[in-house]
Amino acid sequence: KELPAHLVAFSGAMAAAFTAWLLPMLVFELCPVARAGDTVRIPSMEIASGVHMPVLSIGTGGLESQAASTIVINWLGLGAYGIDTALIYRNQQAVGAAINASGVPRKDLFITTKIPGCMQAKASIESDLKQLGVDYIDLLLIHFPGPISARCPSTWGVLEDYHAKGVLKSIGVSNFQTKDLEAILNAAKVKPAVNQIEHNILHHDDATIAFCQKHNIKVEAYSPLGRGNHSGDITDNKAIAAAHNVSTYQVALRWILQHGHIVTFQSSSQAHQAADADVFGFALSAAELAALDGLHNASAASTSTLFV
Repeated sequence: KELPAHLVAFSGAMAAAFTAWLLPMLVFELCPVARAGDTVRIPSMEIASGVHMPVLSIGTGGLESQAASTIVINWLGLGAYGIDTALIYRNQQAVGAAINASGVPRKDLFITTKIPGCMQAKASIESDLKQLGVDYIDLLLIHFPGPISARCPSTWGVLEDYHAKGVLKSIGVSNFQTKDLEAILNAAKVKPAVNQIEHNILHHDDATIAFCQKHNIKVEAYSPLGRGNHSGDITDNKAIAAAHNVSTYQVALRWILQHGHIVTFQSSSQAHQAADADVFGFALSAAELAALDGLHNASAASTSTLFV
């Protein structure tokens, strides 16, 4: 069943706005670092009862179908199975085709996708399933609380219904702040497993993170290298990277992981993907973590109003 015409128009308009918002982060290609072997090993984290999510997933946001397909093929070729997409990216058919062509068993994959805001949830979920060519989704997120955030509790109820049927193995949100989360929790039978938010050395919403931790909602970082200001280009990060003989990009990702969060990142090159997934062979000291924690700069935050 195709999406209704008004939802297609809504998704198209939101996609255009989202792409404009996303472009600043796409210019940062992740830096390759030599590694032995051609297979990555990525640990998982339990995000809900019986649901284990890789702590690193590859993102496909804002990219053309061909690029999204290449990204997924390269990532799966490394033996990494966490994939992040969304209805609003308008490339899920290519992602689904790449998954199908890979030969990787569905049970070994972890697919995260998203529905655009708190409206037309059922139609969006059905479209996600159809475009990806799957009969269940590992993690489905409400992509953002707008444009009508008052509808989010009822939208959450639709996600809970699909969760009860086993079609959505886990459910969560993205770009939700404390007030948005409170509205969901007040009505929820199943609490959000994950809140995917912009999170990097230069920008972190500590109030939202603290609220998530209090309610056992896992934080997943997108834009882990920053947007507009590059997390790899700061003096402290370079010094720490040199001390561990790793790249500044690896330090930026390790900082997030070592705080107990999950990460989705983007890179089209398989060599770059492998390098940036190689962040489990070193650990930052308490002093290094503290130094990086202190680099937060509110002016580096996105000024987009798309998700306000």
